[in-house]
Amino acid sequence: MPVEKQCASCNKSLAGKRSHAVTCGSTCRGIQWRANKEPLAPVKLMFNIANYELIKTAAGNHGVSIHDYIHARAIESECF
Repeated sequence: MPVEKQCASCNKSLAGKRSHAVTCGSTCRGIQWRANKEPLAPVKLMFNIANYELIKTAAGNHGVSIHDYIHARAIESECF
């Protein structure tokens, strides 16, 4: 006897749903999506004028925004 699949969010039966279904509907799918997202932590950086100008110049040399340049450097991206 096959095991009946359950919704990953509310544990309702998935009988009659597609064989690859994980949730019973869009509400539960949204709940699962939000639960699996990585939490973001806002960060505020402060630079003195001299360092800001160096970062601005480096970002311009790479053809990216200051935000993208700092982000890439923070995660040690291989894009440069």
